Amino acid sequence: MVSFQCARSIRPVILAYTIRIPANLAKTYSTHSPSPTFDKIASNEDDDIGIRGRSRRVDYKLRGKGRNFVDFVRVVAKGGAGGDGCVAFHREKHIAKGPPNGGNGGRGGNVILTVSRDETTLNHVPYLCAAGRGGHGLGAQRHGLSGKNLIIQVPLGTVVREIDPPKSKVQEEAEEENPEEQRKKRWVFYPRYEENSDGKTDFFEEAEKLVDKEEKYLRWRQRDAAPRLHLDLSTPGVDVQIATGGRGGYGNPHFLTTANRSPKFATRGTPGQVHYLELELKTIADAGLVGLPNAGKSTFLSAVSNAHPKIASYPFTTLNPYIGTVDYPDSYQLTVADIPGLIEGAHRNVGLGHSFLRHVERSKVLVYVVDVAAERPWEHFRTLRGELEAYREGLTARPSLVVANKADVTDQAKANLGEFEMRVRETFGEEGEEVVVVPVSAKYRKNIVKVTTLLRQMVEKVKAEEALERAIPEEGEDDYEP
Repeated sequence: MVSFQCARSIRPVILAYTIRIPANLAKTYSTHSPSPTFDKIASNEDDDIGIRGRSRRVDYKLRGKGRNFVDFVRVVAKGGAGGDGCVAFHREKHIAKGPPNGGNGGRGGNVILTVSRDETTLNHVPYLCAAGRGGHGLGAQRHGLSGKNLIIQVPLGTVVREIDPPKSKVQEEAEEENPEEQRKKRWVFYPRYEENSDGKTDFFEEAEKLVDKEEKYLRWRQRDAAPRLHLDLSTPGVDVQIATGGRGGYGNPHFLTTANRSPKFATRGTPGQVHYLELELKTIADAGLVGLPNAGKSTFLSAVSNAHPKIASYPFTTLNPYIGTVDYPDSYQLTVADIPGLIEGAHRNVGLGHSFLRHVERSKVLVYVVDVAAERPWEHFRTLRGELEAYREGLTARPSLVVANKADVTDQAKANLGEFEMRVRETFGEEGEEVVVVPVSAKYRKNIVKVTTLLRQMVEKVKAEEALERAIPEEGEDDYEP
């Protein structure tokens, strides 16, 4: 039983339901003719909901296909600003006017890129790469702490290029500031400090000349500045500094002279370097799989290596590169990269375009994977070579291996195989090269051992030639006598 007081404390709850009637049913269930405005609004709402629903479904599918993989970003690398110097004087119980003891500001942090094998994407690199600012100087000769360095791990094979800053930033730098604003950005003054105006020696003016002379010297030292950054980070464990932090400001003891025993000014820290950069990831692998969409590249990679990419029967299942390691009985290993499918016009960035082609540049050996069960597979092979050569001249001249995949699917595959081998040999024969065509069935892992054996021989040969090329200049330098 509920008491009267408890019953009074219970307030009724009113639930409001909003019923939206579709436009196509409004006329049927209304007792009077609806206004055209209601029909228009209802139909627009239905269209908007349908568009939002479709976009959500598309986004969900793309997220499931590895859209978090990023191989090209533009960032701003900004070194930390230096800390400001301190204006302070020694004060104790029996010392009314002690000497200046302000500390210097700490230097700003640097932005450093570290090459790591653990990273495979640039998705974690922020747009603004800003290092920590240096700490301000304090009294009692306490100098500021140095700013914290910003260390960013990037994948192996990242290319760093410096680009021009936006036009808005260039215009801001071109605008001239008046002397008062420049003075505020450079100096720190003691509270209630006033410039000398009684005709005596102006110590602050002498300090300004000293600082100007020092900055002029530093600019002279940097007159032969290094060219724009263009780095190829292809060695693991290497650290590269891309933005240097600013210098810390001087405390007021720096300006102490025999004439000026109590300087009441200090300098602020200088800003750090700012670089606008492009980071582009180019996968490094011993062999790169080249083929049209749905040619069986992912199935082939899973058959020869320890990689497990997504495999499906529709084109563009692979949207980002996968790297697998092929293990041999004698513990030898080589890496194979499965790259998104290539279509005609990829050199003009059609389809996935450059997202595919940038990852094939670093491969020592090209493995053409062609669906020999398709109609006229030699046309597919011609398309692949044409797109590679159009993207970068000389790319097709690298050692190549042709894999005729799906050779056991139908009778058409067996009929196409002979003509396909003949046309491939004719194509390479015109350039004076020899190529091996290996029919395989990646799905049932048939003839895989032959492919991996040939692939190892080709990779070892290329690596031996590269080692020989690197050794020849070194021997020439040792034999040189001025």
